[in-house]
Amino acid sequence: MRIFLKAIFVQVILNAYVIWRGWQILPPKKRYRIPYIAFFAVEIIIYLIGFFGSTELPLELRHWVAWLGTTWMVVLIYGGGLLLGYDLLRFINKRWQIFPSRMNLESMRLRRVYFVTVFVFIFGVMIYGNYRFHHPTVTEKTLIVDKEVPNLKELKVVMVSDVHAGVLIRKDILSMYVDRIMEQKPDIILIAGDIIDYDLTSVEAQNMQEEFRRLKAPYGVYGSTGNHEYVWVEDSTEIDYKVKWLNDVAGITMLRDTAMLVDSAFYVVGREDDKWEGRKSLSEIMQGVDKSRPVIVINHEPKNLGEELANGADIALYGHTHNGQLFPYNFVIAMAFEVGHGYKNKEGMHVYVSSGLGLAGPQYRIGTISEIVVLNVQFGKEK
Repeated sequence: MRIFLKAIFVQVILNAYVIWRGWQILPPKKRYRIPYIAFFAVEIIIYLIGFFGSTELPLELRHWVAWLGTTWMVVLIYGGGLLLGYDLLRFINKRWQIFPSRMNLESMRLRRVYFVTVFVFIFGVMIYGNYRFHHPTVTEKTLIVDKEVPNLKELKVVMVSDVHAGVLIRKDILSMYVDRIMEQKPDIILIAGDIIDYDLTSVEAQNMQEEFRRLKAPYGVYGSTGNHEYVWVEDSTEIDYKVKWLNDVAGITMLRDTAMLVDSAFYVVGREDDKWEGRKSLSEIMQGVDKSRPVIVINHEPKNLGEELANGADIALYGHTHNGQLFPYNFVIAMAFEVGHGYKNKEGMHVYVSSGLGLAGPQYRIGTISEIVVLNVQFGKEK
């Protein structure tokens, strides 16, 4: 709830600032100002409905309310930032005259040109960002695990995270994801959390299990929970129902603090998201695991990579960060996490943090990618 309230607070502040700046440059005539205010009023109403009343709406309308609200949030973030940048330049120029005198930043004409240019630029960037969202990047990497596996020399792991199936990531988008995953011809498919966005109701209403069940691989399809599986969950009964649906209906083997030996060859360990109070330590989960065999750990949030390293993981796979999703938040992610996105060899353990396949909220990838990770794992000594 605190996150939602913060988002509403930011929305109100940014709306007020952008409205104010636009109002200042509008001609003082009703035919301009009335439509201008009406536009913002409608946008704010849609945004608030998306937060407080959308669950009562039909699913299709709920989708478009959420899409419009989150899209406008992106417009406000970038628009507010660029307008603020202009105001800061005006302030600095007043004090230190950094621009030539012929360049008058107080000029109404210049301010109008800048205002229009900002929003034309933003809409162009967002069109490209939406294209990037709908066209996931396949990232391929070869990893060598220094362990011999009888009768298995190579393993093609296809890993994704943050599918966020639900109101915004609808069945048609999920179908595209499944097509792209299956094009990689995986030996095993691993999903590192946030498979469901918020509630299961919208997923069930769209029969999304039909798409999930198309995920097939010789060694199976495995998933772990993420923080979004726990949103709006009051007790263990609700999370159990979600996981049971993913297991029994969607056909994904969910590993909740569980280590599974696959085909007597290698282990897949799935960690519970750390939102779950009863989450086990990795050392507890790994009791009884034969560490002479390769161990792959899927863990939604890349908080403490040292725990996987200390407990003998050969490959540790994460998601959660979305790599910030929108520039420049990817720089914040890079500072907040040891690995915010991409690959790292951590003292012999292979780490990969996915940028995520779907999105929670606005369907734009600006400065980041929607990602399918293909790991060509080779077992044995590096030649």
